[in-house]
Amino acid sequence: MKRTALLLIVTALLAAVLLPVLTACNGGGIDGSGGDRLVIYNWEDYIDPDMCDEFEAYYEEITGRSLSITYTTFDTNETMMTKVLKGDANVDLICPSEYAIEKLMLAGCLRNQKEIYLEIAPQLEQYGLTLEGMSSINPDGYGNIEPGVMDVIKPMFGDLEDGSGKKYDMTDYMVPYFWGTLGILYNTNVISIEELEQYGWGVLWNVQKNPKLENKILMKDSVRDSYAAAVFYMYEYGLLPEGYENYTVQQLINCTDDAVIKKAEQVLTEQRDHISGYEVDFGKDDMLNEIVYADLAWSGDALWAIDESEYYEDTDTTQLDYYVPPTASNIWYDGWVVPNTVNNKLAAMMFIDYMCKPMSGILNSMEVCYTSAVAKDKLLADEEVCDYIIEEYTDYSDENLDENGDVIEYFDINEYFDDERRYPVIGETLGVMRDFGDRNEPVVQMWQRAKSGAGVAPSLWWCLLAIVLAVGIMIGAYYAVQAFKLRPRKVKSAPDGGDAEDGAKARE
Repeated sequence: MKRTALLLIVTALLAAVLLPVLTACNGGGIDGSGGDRLVIYNWEDYIDPDMCDEFEAYYEEITGRSLSITYTTFDTNETMMTKVLKGDANVDLICPSEYAIEKLMLAGCLRNQKEIYLEIAPQLEQYGLTLEGMSSINPDGYGNIEPGVMDVIKPMFGDLEDGSGKKYDMTDYMVPYFWGTLGILYNTNVISIEELEQYGWGVLWNVQKNPKLENKILMKDSVRDSYAAAVFYMYEYGLLPEGYENYTVQQLINCTDDAVIKKAEQVLTEQRDHISGYEVDFGKDDMLNEIVYADLAWSGDALWAIDESEYYEDTDTTQLDYYVPPTASNIWYDGWVVPNTVNNKLAAMMFIDYMCKPMSGILNSMEVCYTSAVAKDKLLADEEVCDYIIEEYTDYSDENLDENGDVIEYFDINEYFDDERRYPVIGETLGVMRDFGDRNEPVVQMWQRAKSGAGVAPSLWWCLLAIVLAVGIMIGAYYAVQAFKLRPRKVKSAPDGGDAEDGAKARE
């Protein structure tokens, strides 16, 4: 009996010691069924729905091991960063925007992907993969990633330093996934292109006093994007504080001086009188349903709504389009990063690599309408990719079929890649967001005040007063009833002058 107990204890100790080692050798987390597990933290509606299943099959084909993907989502960079910085996000992969990546990287929350590749190189070789053949980061450069995207990221984020003096190059920590611009999604039946060209960002403030547009505008419930729009509006209309008139777009989009914040709060507060409200995800749907007519939008959401409007049953007459004011705007980049909490380095890096393959890039891009970071020339050189795009965009209605049922005119592949709404020219008028650092809190506080308005409306004060009075009356009534119940009762005297009890005894 003692030997059995001793054997069980030794077995348990060996299991406790060897299990982490075996897991590390496997390179990743293990799910309940004994297969590998990968946890992804990404934006909502930001991937082809079948992509995770396809990668699971690919992973098993390459490694011989099953894989289970847990896919979780966030709605803003700020929501995601709060979880990660607090240590509440136990995930393998995240897809933040550039300024969020900068913050997480300098906070020491991310792994250097080139170093991870070197760690898992023996496993890659075991499965017939090589670093040189990876579609993402590889020793020869950036794999399939668009060089123009990296040309913007490298000089701006390639030489960063944290508080201890440690140097960082973001291109070692992230692989671009999607990129795009910030602009205005608008209803062409209500807003003309001439209005947009004349008034630019002012359209979101309805400076042209279009009666149909009043209170039919949506802004992003995102401090960075709405702050950027306010700064661009101030820049365009000469509303910047004195001394900031000659700032570049790149300087202004990241300027957090008190004077600029104060002015931004003023214009954002004034804007409240002209807009419907703030949104993150429902803006494109409200545009389709003609609930609103203008929306501060990211390019991919705008292109999705434009495509969808052609087939939307309830909005046959609606025409949507997307406009980026040429004076100033934001160009953004979202990319895959590996947090320190990674449990499955092999699966994480293989997933990033899979996302950078041309067919994966175009499937994801066509699904969510954002611009893939896979290089345009790589996509054009892939026959399967081109055939897929042509198939998806070719008109197969009766009007485009001949008497034999054959297509008269196929979609021109160049229309897809020459569309500046999807592939804008990257120039000096497009600024890139940086982390605000210690100055983030003043901007957030400003944003909360601006969303709430400059003050409380008189009608609301009367409502509050009525509520207070009603509550006061209810409390007063309650205590009055309690006082009535607890009041001393008057005792009747007996006929002989004694108390009631004595009288009762006398009657007995």
